Amino acid sequence: MHAAVRTLQFWTLCIAEFAIFFCLLTTIVHIVPHAQDQGLAPTVSAAVLSTIGGVSMLGRIVMGTANDGIGGKRSLIICFIILIGSLGWLQVADSALMLFIFAVIYGFAHGGLFTVMSPTVAELFGTGSHGLLFGIVLFSGTIGGSVGPLMTGYIFDLTGSYQAAFIVLTALAMMGLVLIISLRPPNAG
Repeated sequence: MHAAVRTLQFWTLCIAEFAIFFCLLTTIVHIVPHAQDQGLAPTVSAAVLSTIGGVSMLGRIVMGTANDGIGGKRSLIICFIILIGSLGWLQVADSALMLFIFAVIYGFAHGGLFTVMSPTVAELFGTGSHGLLFGIVLFSGTIGGSVGPLMTGYIFDLTGSYQAAFIVLTALAMMGLVLIISLRPPNAG
């Protein structure tokens, strides 16, 4: 445990998890109001959120299986690429169909990202102190998940739009992707 927390790899995972939760929880909190701002009825807006939840289950199963075959780093890279694509799509989505397409793509990444971090921590640092190490990584994520929705609400209050906040989410997802690409096993230097 002590050796792991002294590595750049461990703190890279913590920052990546911060970015993940910042993006995921912000999207979940603000997608319904955003959909309503795009002219969708409240029930249709809620259906966009429900679609995310439903597809998230598929993302968990598919990416959990993929993680077993290709490893955590590659699985996280795939999830981040899908997340970035979905956030890019969200910036131009202005109809119910476009928002439902977003929900399917994003939902898959959402589920996958929740599934692959724990085995990635075990893959990089072993299982001896996995609970504590993953707890620290997850705590980093919860900080992002707390800050993101609040910051997004503040941006919306200032600008009257989610556009700037969605750009921030996309930038954070890109940063997370770069961090995961940079990961090396601790013994690789």
